Amino acid sequence: MAKELAKMRSIRIAQVEMRKSLKNREEANKALRAEITPIWTADKAQRSERLESLTKSLVEGRAKVNEYQKTLRTFKSDLKETNREYDLAKGE
Repeated sequence: MAKELAKMRSIRIAQVEMRKSLKNREEANKALRAEITPIWTADKAQRSERLESLTKSLVEGRAKVNEYQKTLRTFKSDLKETNREYDLAKGE
């Protein structure tokens, strides 16, 4: 029973850290979008190498956000399963 409690606590701590990382990454992506918008609306001739690097950074940032979200879903299912194990152990 104590084993399940310790595991649930570690999962919750990991969730909190992952949520912080996700929030920071989403803020960084928002800043990248704000920086890309004025360049994107300019003439095609005025678009620069800077736009390409910002776009590449945004693509990488979106990939990280997706990865973080998948990890959070995994944490949620792990927590649910561990909680089920705890309930079963408590009932015995």
